[in-house]
Amino acid sequence: MDISRIQRECYSEDLLESIDSYSAKLSANSDFSFIAVQNEMAVGYVVALPWIYGEMLDLDGVDYSIPVDADSLCIHDIAVSRNARNAGAAKYLLNAVFESAKSRGYRQFFLVAVQGASSYWKRQGFEVVQVNEKLKHHLLAYGEDAEYMTRTYE
Repeated sequence: MDISRIQRECYSEDLLESIDSYSAKLSANSDFSFIAVQNEMAVGYVVALPWIYGEMLDLDGVDYSIPVDADSLCIHDIAVSRNARNAGAAKYLLNAVFESAKSRGYRQFFLVAVQGASSYWKRQGFEVVQVNEKLKHHLLAYGEDAEYMTRTYE
């Protein structure tokens, strides 16, 4: 599957998620998930779900139910193949999420930055958020350098 191929290019082994986990996320809600294609080949993807700000999705979980009181959009994963990073694929995917969310009334976004990616996300308008102990504990699954970040889209 293309997601597995791209994911293996982008993440360390401990952050890889199963196909079952991606299927569960997409089954819960696929309205905010997109694939970037270049020369008829998938070169990037984004998986985002309506969720509650201040919480987070489990890494590699297989059961996702959209909360009825979802107030934000969680950008759970965005990854782009090395050969497409300078072609604007990440910007395309992020803009697709923002526009789709905006049309459905979501203006608050959050994510977990991994592998030192917080500098990239800061350039995209996200800010690091201080989290409570419960959320800190959940962040450990994403690695010691994981940071909870948020952005409001105008």
